[in-house]
Amino acid sequence: MDEAKNKELTYSGEAVATTAIESPTAATEAPWSGSGTEFWERTQYRPKTDLVKSLKAGRMPSFAEFKEFAKRTRRVWLTAAVAVIGLVAAANVWARVAEWARNTRIKRQEQAVATVTPEHLIARCGQAAQDVTKEVFPIAMRRMTYELRDREKLVFSFSRTMEAKSDWVFLSMDNESRGENYQTTEAKIAALPCLDSLK
Repeated sequence: MDEAKNKELTYSGEAVATTAIESPTAATEAPWSGSGTEFWERTQYRPKTDLVKSLKAGRMPSFAEFKEFAKRTRRVWLTAAVAVIGLVAAANVWARVAEWARNTRIKRQEQAVATVTPEHLIARCGQAAQDVTKEVFPIAMRRMTYELRDREKLVFSFSRTMEAKSDWVFLSMDNESRGENYQTTEAKIAALPCLDSLK
């Protein structure tokens, strides 16, 4: 048993070749190793091409130079094209929205003026300074006068038939101070902005 232990503990005197273990950073050199300037120079995009050199030299560049230049600057051109298309689309959408808003406003104003009655006028613009009704069978005429801040008087004329007590019909809107008759919806609302309501 002692002999078996001795055999196990016996060492050979032969030399065994060993290899040194290197650290991972020393074993593989990074592709960007070296000074920071070298890395920066290697990764920089160089826009100078043969096309630029040709133009600087004052000669007409070849098709191959144009093709190479376009290939290198493709991303810039694509970005510019997308930006231009986006701006055109945005301008188109904005114009359509503005036109829709304008048409909606015009329709609302036309409806507001077309539906004016004495009651609606009072609800929208308040009580008139003068409100006179004359009955001449079979028609009743009503004149409502509104005084503006600059002492101008706007006169609204309405009529209706007396037999069936029909609804008032808006006849005209006049500026008594100036002797003007407002014909268009825009002129009427410009003269008295409170008309632009559906009350």
